[in-house]
Amino acid sequence: MKAKAQSKTKLSKPRWKKILLIVSALFVTLVVFVFLIIPMFISSDQGRRLILAKINNSIDGQTDFSDLSVGWLKGIRIADLSFKDDVGQISVKVKNITTKPHYGSLLTGNINLGQTNIDMPQVEINLKDGLPATSTPSGTEVKSVPKESAGIALITDLRVNDGSVKVTGADSKTVELEQINSNVNLRPPGQQSSLDLDMVIAANNEKSTVKANAQITPSKSKGWTFKGATGGLNVTVNKLDIESLGPLLALANIDVQAKGDISVDLKGQLQNGQLENLSGTVKGSNIDIGGEALKGDSIKTKVLDASVKLSRKEKMINIDNLNMKTDWANIDASGELPTTINSLDSLLASDSKSTLNASFNCNVAELASQMPITLGLKEGTTISSGNINGNINTLDSGGKKQIQAIAQLSDLKGLVEGKQVSLSAPVKLDALVSPDQSGININKLDLTASFASLDCSGNLKSIKYNAKTDLTKLQSELGQFVKLGQYRMAGAFGSDGTVSISEEAISAAGVMQLDNLQLSSEGKGSVSEQKATMNFDMDFDRKDNVITAKNIKANAGFGQVDIKDAKVRLQTGSTIPVDATVLASNIDLSKLKPYAIMFSSLPKEMNISGIAQSEILVSTQKQTYIIKSDSTKITNLKLTYPEKKPFAQDDVSFKFVGEIDTQAETYGVNGFELISPDIKIDYGTLSQTSKDDKTTLKGQVSCEFNWSAVSALASDFLPDELTLKGQRKDKISFSSEYPLGEPNKLLPNLNANAFIGFQEASYKGLDVGPTDVNIAVKNGLLEIAPFSTTVNEGQLNFAANADFKEKPALFKTNKPMQIVKDIKINDEMTRKLLKYINPIFAEAVNVHGIANFNCEVLSIPLDSAAKDKAEIVGTVSISQLQMQTSDFLSQLLKLFGGGVRGTIITIHPTRFSLLNGFLRYEDMQMDVGDNPVNFKGVIGLDKSLDMTVTLPYTTEGRTIRVGEQNARRITLPITGTVDNPQLDMGKLLENQFKQELPNLLQKGLEELFK
Repeated sequence: MKAKAQSKTKLSKPRWKKILLIVSALFVTLVVFVFLIIPMFISSDQGRRLILAKINNSIDGQTDFSDLSVGWLKGIRIADLSFKDDVGQISVKVKNITTKPHYGSLLTGNINLGQTNIDMPQVEINLKDGLPATSTPSGTEVKSVPKESAGIALITDLRVNDGSVKVTGADSKTVELEQINSNVNLRPPGQQSSLDLDMVIAANNEKSTVKANAQITPSKSKGWTFKGATGGLNVTVNKLDIESLGPLLALANIDVQAKGDISVDLKGQLQNGQLENLSGTVKGSNIDIGGEALKGDSIKTKVLDASVKLSRKEKMINIDNLNMKTDWANIDASGELPTTINSLDSLLASDSKSTLNASFNCNVAELASQMPITLGLKEGTTISSGNINGNINTLDSGGKKQIQAIAQLSDLKGLVEGKQVSLSAPVKLDALVSPDQSGININKLDLTASFASLDCSGNLKSIKYNAKTDLTKLQSELGQFVKLGQYRMAGAFGSDGTVSISEEAISAAGVMQLDNLQLSSEGKGSVSEQKATMNFDMDFDRKDNVITAKNIKANAGFGQVDIKDAKVRLQTGSTIPVDATVLASNIDLSKLKPYAIMFSSLPKEMNISGIAQSEILVSTQKQTYIIKSDSTKITNLKLTYPEKKPFAQDDVSFKFVGEIDTQAETYGVNGFELISPDIKIDYGTLSQTSKDDKTTLKGQVSCEFNWSAVSALASDFLPDELTLKGQRKDKISFSSEYPLGEPNKLLPNLNANAFIGFQEASYKGLDVGPTDVNIAVKNGLLEIAPFSTTVNEGQLNFAANADFKEKPALFKTNKPMQIVKDIKINDEMTRKLLKYINPIFAEAVNVHGIANFNCEVLSIPLDSAAKDKAEIVGTVSISQLQMQTSDFLSQLLKLFGGGVRGTIITIHPTRFSLLNGFLRYEDMQMDVGDNPVNFKGVIGLDKSLDMTVTLPYTTEGRTIRVGEQNARRITLPITGTVDNPQLDMGKLLENQFKQELPNLLQKGLEELFK
């Protein structure tokens, strides 16, 4: 059996070999079949439809071609390719595309399309409905390809034959790039790539030719960048109408409007990544450039003629010729210039044969008429003449090279708001620099004008300067042309110091001085400073954009301020920590007051005095500035308003921590403490945030205070003659969200809660007892909860509201109420309040009585300027009224034989109304003893009178008693004013004569006919 098995195994080996050969033959046959069938399938009509379906499903448009031919040897050919987007903005047609790719490059991850030809491509873009939109097919995620994994796509030879691009702008103007013939040959870094372009730009019935060719060899080590690259560029443009480029600029989303013709012929060479040679000309006519980029300004010239020819050698640029001419400016230069400021010594070295000669000239009037916004000219300013000219030259002085620069601005005249103005003298610059062993010396740098001078000397590392400015002339001359704000200046400013410059930093140290400064602003008064100085020592870090003030010491008439080790970062988003210590010493608040009025809107009528000392620390946390002080003190603080009790405190100390978040636009005080003899704030916060066009203000205060001191401090905001007394401990919280930049909307959006009160209050003879009031403001609606208290041994009841959204805001009662019940009258109340009720209270002395007031309507404006809007309707009555003297009442009582002393008077309940500044009532009956006296008429808050009084006398000479009715009582007018009312006695005699005349006539006739 074993022998048979071995024999069977030996017989099967040839069979397996045959099977292996058959399988290999089949695999090779299959590969050959696939190799042949794939191009055949792609080139078939079925393959064409499949490819088009895949393409059209992935784009927003429709693509088509009539024929696709693919061969492993003959390459790829596409005939009659077309594309139209879905919105009708882009249309593309191509006659033929042929390419012979290197298929083997696919195995290495590179795509090499070899020689490619594009015949008669036609592109049309229509911008009438806006810029073409770019989109990503739905369901497609766009991912960036890692640089290290991306293949290199190369088109060894791309040729475009007889192409065209037509763009129609939103204004229906059309530009067409015709006869485009180009050849682009891209090679890997280290090999030369090239570009040849030839085309015609057609627009506005004009044609311009453009030709360009370039060769570049990128560095093999640095790849596709200009660093280390070598090559050349030639560009020729023949009389191009730049207005025709409008649709192309719109396609690139560049908002520039340009007109005119331009021709360009430029040639340049690049060597090791740097421009080695450049020559050419630019000529133009009727150039006019404007648009959003210039923000309303424009650049115009009828003639533009520029030429350049320069070459570079190591660190120097040789200028064979640099010339530019326009209607309003000329520049001519030749010689040799350093590529960086560090190579300036090469130009000025004693063995240097290079020279520099340059001159320039500019018509300032033409420049200002075209670019007033860029130059900062204020509205209503026109410059009619002016010229800037100068030259820069190299000189040889005793074997040493020097550069001299001379320039001047002269004949500057213009019209400002209809007034002719001009500079009284030219502005001149005279500079001279030269080298020595230590570097470049600034022998002279003088800048002079009628209002200022600047003298500099030193070297590029350390410059000494002296500056002087006559502020009066600066304002009167330069201020005519340039916006200097609302302030008017006079006096002198000077500065001496040193500026040191290096690649890392700029340092400055010296002193500034102001003499006889006069600063004024209409409506905000003026500031005078006989002498102010500031010593400074500062560094500017160029890399981090940070200014470090090692020491700043300022001395002025109001005191001294020192700043030490301060850092200020200039770059937005910088996280470099900022620290500063500010010391304020012996600050005289009375001398600081004019500055506070001008810059902080302090009320002019308020006087302030005292001496302040403070140490303030400034630091940062990311974008937040933290301002902190544990030691701020004021001694002998005194605040006064005219004719009001002063607020005075011997010692006041502050502690606070504030934050300013520049990124979130949030400003706040997180902790605030105040200690003084009469006012203590244990804790206070205040924050303001500006976001989404809204400002949010929030605050909270926990305080203990004496009303006598606080009412003096707040006297300008309290009603005249209101005094408050008592020790209080209260908490107040508030918030408001209002539109950004509209602080007048703060109160209409206010929310606040406070429970406040006092031990005593007095107002025009009303002496109020202990009172607690609950006040709430919700969305600008003020509510004073109902409360009762004592006043003049009687009772005061009150509740009211005010809507801050109304203009003016009105303080109103909620419903009818008896505001005053059984209060005692005194002299002060009589003189200041009751004289507006009845003339008998004018000049009254030793007045006593009991008053009541029932109010139906009370509406009082919170704005004193709108006092005529006040409205009061109610009923007033007075009983047990007595007084020692009253001139008006004495006149009245003499008419019916009475006297003031001891007379008891009763004023019956009288309904009155106060409207539009006038108080009216129809009948106020006053019982003088048992005699009725009736008043009627109008009393003005302006102290005018239009009244009558009806006496207890009849025309027959009989006296009427209380309760009797008689229609023939005598009525007299009341003349004069509230302060000095008078009875019209002449009217009394006239009335009596009229009444007695009939009786006398009758008696005379009877005697005549007896």
